[in-house]
Amino acid sequence: MRVKKAAEKDEMVMISEQTFQFKKSKANYRGLFIVFHYEQKDESFLVGLHENASIIEVGSLKNGLKGEEFSSLKQVLLNNQVSKETKKEGIVVELEFSALYRQRLINPVFRAFMLEQPIQNCTWDYLLILNTSVEGVTHPEKPIWHKPVMTKEQYISKLIQISPVFLRFLSDKPVTLIRFPHGVEKEFFYQKNCPDYAPAYIKTIQIEKIDYIVCQDLKTLTWLGNQLALEFHIPFQKMNSKNPHEIVFDLDPPDYASFSLAIKAAQQMKKIFDQFSIRSFPKFSGNKGIQIHLPINDQSLSYEETRIFTFFIAQYLVNEHPDDFTIERMKNKRGKRLYIDFLQHAGGKTIIAPYSPRGNKKPLIALPLEWEELYEEVIPEDITIDYAIKRLKEKECPMSHYFEESNNPLKVFIKKLKKEWRKK
Repeated sequence: MRVKKAAEKDEMVMISEQTFQFKKSKANYRGLFIVFHYEQKDESFLVGLHENASIIEVGSLKNGLKGEEFSSLKQVLLNNQVSKETKKEGIVVELEFSALYRQRLINPVFRAFMLEQPIQNCTWDYLLILNTSVEGVTHPEKPIWHKPVMTKEQYISKLIQISPVFLRFLSDKPVTLIRFPHGVEKEFFYQKNCPDYAPAYIKTIQIEKIDYIVCQDLKTLTWLGNQLALEFHIPFQKMNSKNPHEIVFDLDPPDYASFSLAIKAAQQMKKIFDQFSIRSFPKFSGNKGIQIHLPINDQSLSYEETRIFTFFIAQYLVNEHPDDFTIERMKNKRGKRLYIDFLQHAGGKTIIAPYSPRGNKKPLIALPLEWEELYEEVIPEDITIDYAIKRLKEKECPMSHYFEESNNPLKVFIKKLKKEWRKK
């Protein structure tokens, strides 16, 4: 087994109560780690976590070991280790620590030997789940995706890591779920009603006699993850509001090979919006298309008013590019053209939430993008959950200020359209 240091650009998330709402206790965080090397120079032990048949070094240990414990651990490691990079065995221990920043333990303290635990249990995923308000994960080893393999425990860990951005888009909205109880290659079902067995902390709202779940916090999100809810679809309006707080265009190419059509349609929309100073935000759908989000955060427009706008934009693009785009609802009449779905933006309809995973063969994700990226080569199959996590460590979410946008030029534009509409 190889031992490798964590690369700077592959930084792990920082554990903090503010970021991930970790369980609060008088003690610090805790977890299982592998002690794999003794450093004679400063009389410390290197500790790590198991990942892909390697050990990721996460820090050094000095504190908490009693004299006999220190001597025994030192002797075992000196007898077995070859070098920092290569080793025969490691010792599993439980450590307490105050923080984890950039894959380095802050103030680690020895608590106990855990010799009955295999080193395969010393993972990032288990560490995150252990230190988060997650109720017992059932069947953690169950494979959910196979290309590459992702278990339920790994999936819940990844939900925790994207939760700071994901929850912002789920908050204050009833959610429609798609659940895959046996993994993505088996049967799935839609769920709107909150099940009777849901714990008391799950918040719901009743709409037309349906008790929808409202995913407001990490505890709810991870519970849904344990239920193998993979897709999270949300309406365009918030709870207790009849008006949308955003407009979304769904650009749906005929197949995966025609993704370039979605890029072309998005670029053409951007030209129109920029001309009128309308703010817009592209998002990879997590499937084969692109969705364009336009915020209306004061919720001052009705669905009737936004329909005038969405129809106008869609019809304009079809008129300009009749061989590439269509608003034809019947799939068998679209041919090889991209469908501009403006009808989906309506009361009672939903759209995939930003940062929602998708139930495809690969663990793809509905990921907000920078406009500049649509002028580069975007490869949909590379936009996985792991890619999104890595990306969030390197740069801010492109929609981080989405809920602060007033987008007044959009309202002005729609008012002008309404006047023209009435004249007709």
